[in-house]
Amino acid sequence: MVLESLVANLLNRFLGMYVRNFDPKQLNVGIWSGDVTLRNLELRREALDQFHLPLNVVEGHVSSLVLKIPWSNLRGAPVRISVEDVFLLAAPREDQSYDAQEEEKRAHAVKMEKLDSAELLKERNTEGMSAEEQQKHQSFAAAMTTTIIDNVQIQVKNVHIRYEDALSDPGHPFAAGITLQELSAISTDENWKPTWIAGSSSTSHKLATLGSFAVYWDTDCELLGTGTGNQNTSEKHLDRDAILAKFRQTIVTGDSPSVDDHQFILKPVSGRAGLEMDKTGKHDRPKMKARLLFNELGFVLDDHQYRDALMLVDLFHYFIRHQEYKKLQPAKRPAEDPRAWLVFAGKAVLDRIHDKNRRWSWEYFAERRDDRRLYITLFKKKKKEEKLTPNESQDLDRLEHKLTYEDLRFGGLLHAMNYVERALSIRQWKNQRPPGPRTYGAV
Repeated sequence: MVLESLVANLLNRFLGMYVRNFDPKQLNVGIWSGDVTLRNLELRREALDQFHLPLNVVEGHVSSLVLKIPWSNLRGAPVRISVEDVFLLAAPREDQSYDAQEEEKRAHAVKMEKLDSAELLKERNTEGMSAEEQQKHQSFAAAMTTTIIDNVQIQVKNVHIRYEDALSDPGHPFAAGITLQELSAISTDENWKPTWIAGSSSTSHKLATLGSFAVYWDTDCELLGTGTGNQNTSEKHLDRDAILAKFRQTIVTGDSPSVDDHQFILKPVSGRAGLEMDKTGKHDRPKMKARLLFNELGFVLDDHQYRDALMLVDLFHYFIRHQEYKKLQPAKRPAEDPRAWLVFAGKAVLDRIHDKNRRWSWEYFAERRDDRRLYITLFKKKKKEEKLTPNESQDLDRLEHKLTYEDLRFGGLLHAMNYVERALSIRQWKNQRPPGPRTYGAV
């Protein structure tokens, strides 16, 4: 029951964050039955926000995600994960597409996802257990998790991740990406033969097979998102089926592809890797040993690719550096309204100085203290599943938007969780206390 709930929570939070057409009911039913099959998943536009890069997902597609979990025989049968046709087309965010409300919404979603992940790792589902029962429960869960990880089997087929850029250097549009025909990993014995790894084993062996992995950087090329290299991605309706078909066609399927397919930085490579992982934790042993066998490794970088790489770094630096000032920038260009841009430059500098000085004022310390206290109170009621009033719900939402991740995680979440755990410990102590009248001895 605990493992099923944990897997359901993990997949619900992960897929809900990255997948657009996600049905949690279908996923929950599949998890409890041990057979999860999701098809034709579409990635969200903000799926890459976790990397804090100025990128948008133009098109994202996963043909199938299959997860087979033998709940009745986890100690004797492996968990199988199969993923097929992972296609991702990304492009840089553009100045004219900036929306303050959308950016705030996306930043808040990333922050709350990090908080949910941290909270999930902290939860142990041991409410009502004694200290001895909690230790046994954690030991059982740890042993079961180790067994599952040691014997999980993974298979990934047809991966194509592509980044297209017509902004870094408008006269030279380029595309960079990686392609992978197949990747699989199975558990083996010390002789690299497939086997079942027992939980008591001090080492685990994994044999990974890599098929046609390549990295390319195509310069002065035609972009899939627009059809040409001189158009804006927002100016033309994208033919999704045509893009997906092109993605499949341009996946390298051999070690000797046509030269016209891509300009490779890493030429297509296939091979095998044997990983030996030590689980004893001893300092005199390496944690991992790897034996790699590849047919050939070939790296190429020409002057045009180097030029585009420098332009890309400059573009990312510009976006990241100016992201905090986007909401202050005038709508018109500098040549059209130079006075507004002069005011913007002065306001940007002064706001930064004023904000820095304010963070060292007593008023700010008092405000931050009051916000943390209020958040702890509201979060504690939420964790106890007590009903919040409309005003309390608004305050909780306001604080989650206002406070930083660090304030919520360390200043609010940890303290609130400690208060909840302390209350549970007191309740457990009262339940375990022997009945009878209280007696107080002399001090």
